[in-house]
Amino acid sequence: MQLKVSNRDRIKRLTELAVLVALEAIIAFTPLGTIQIGPIAATLGHIPVIVAAVVLGTAEGAFMGFVFGLLSFLYWTFVQPANPTAFMFTPFCQLGEISGSGWSLLICFVPRILIGVVAGEVCRLVKRMQGRDGLAYALAGAAGSAVTTVLVLGLTYLLIGRQYVAAVFAGGTAPENAMAWLLSVIGTVVLTNGIPELVIGALAAVGVGYALVPRARVLGIDIGTSATKVALLRGERIEWTARIGQNVDLEQAISEMALPKLKKICVTGVGASMLSHDLCGIPTVRVGEFRSLGKGAQLLTRKRNLIVCSVGTGTSFVRVTPFSVFHIGGTGVGGGMLKGLSERLFGRYVPDEVAAMAEAGVLEEVDLTLRDVCRGTISNLKPETTVANLAKAGTASDEALAHGLYNVVFQSIGVMAAFAAKHHFVRTVFVCGSILEHGKLAEDALSEVAALHGIRFVYSDRAAYVTAIGAALQ
Repeated sequence: MQLKVSNRDRIKRLTELAVLVALEAIIAFTPLGTIQIGPIAATLGHIPVIVAAVVLGTAEGAFMGFVFGLLSFLYWTFVQPANPTAFMFTPFCQLGEISGSGWSLLICFVPRILIGVVAGEVCRLVKRMQGRDGLAYALAGAAGSAVTTVLVLGLTYLLIGRQYVAAVFAGGTAPENAMAWLLSVIGTVVLTNGIPELVIGALAAVGVGYALVPRARVLGIDIGTSATKVALLRGERIEWTARIGQNVDLEQAISEMALPKLKKICVTGVGASMLSHDLCGIPTVRVGEFRSLGKGAQLLTRKRNLIVCSVGTGTSFVRVTPFSVFHIGGTGVGGGMLKGLSERLFGRYVPDEVAAMAEAGVLEEVDLTLRDVCRGTISNLKPETTVANLAKAGTASDEALAHGLYNVVFQSIGVMAAFAAKHHFVRTVFVCGSILEHGKLAEDALSEVAALHGIRFVYSDRAAYVTAIGAALQ
């Protein structure tokens, strides 16, 4: 059986989003969009937005919020333009001396978009901090509902309060203290509509979240050139990670893991192309390595806007945004270079031994520093800043040479990562790779680069498994 490489999951997400858009349209243009509870009328326009944020993610929730705002704008512009308060949501309303403005678009779109953003982020953060899905869904639904109520009413009061009162009392006598009257109306609406909508939003998020968000276990496997990494995830929860030796049969190793029931296995990495069948009879799908890298970095760092620097045999750079993950470049400088030069200089390469040698070496014995060529400092450079890597290699000890090798490899990688971050207007670079497990000199070298370039390198104790983790998320 040929291993599948499909866009099934992407098509599934687009289909779910299309269904939610259709549901939002039904809610916007039919009486089904309102639940009557005695004298209380609770509107449901925010529900598809919350569902999208909880089930699909923050970006999709924000998109559905935009759809909610757009349909509201169309409704008040073309369906109910004669309503006295239509000007709240459309600038194309003209009733006597009262008309809409740019504030109308702000009130119409911004609170609705923020429903998805707030609900999605609350759900994501509560899941990671508390690990309780039900609580995450409930708080996300409540927070999303509260956002639209508070912002729509609050912005109305602050931006167009007097016009609103004038529209409500058009042809009649307005209250003497119009703004105090409006404030009392807002309080009443919060109690009679806002709270029921908040409860409905929380219940809908819990019900739909449990029904649709996948909680089945997925095994992610990153088949690299030197090792195979494995990560078992349930939803976004990492249950365990493991490493499989280079010469071990993959299928046999999986069968010996005593795994729980799996929904599927997702494989990635350079060795994934060699597989041509399902593993252990479990549906097995090949997924993109760079996308896996980015998705894993998002989960481990809890950030959605960063550069990922993956140090393996070579080094690759991946751009992660709230909306996409894409490869931006790479370099042959990496663990392969450190291994090859160590074997040439020291006769063999045992990572922990070379790292211990490097930590015992003095960098200034092998690198030319700023204090070697001038007095004082230049710009933001410190006297110990390297001016030329390995410039004194001819007279340096093995320990100093090992330190210099680490420095040249990781300074080079760090500078390229810094340039990539600046080019993409971000300040955070997530560094990952098995090589980081051997000593602290890699982080020391990157810290020097960070100080010079004004960026921040972040790490994780599961950095070696980031691609396997990301594979299991797809």
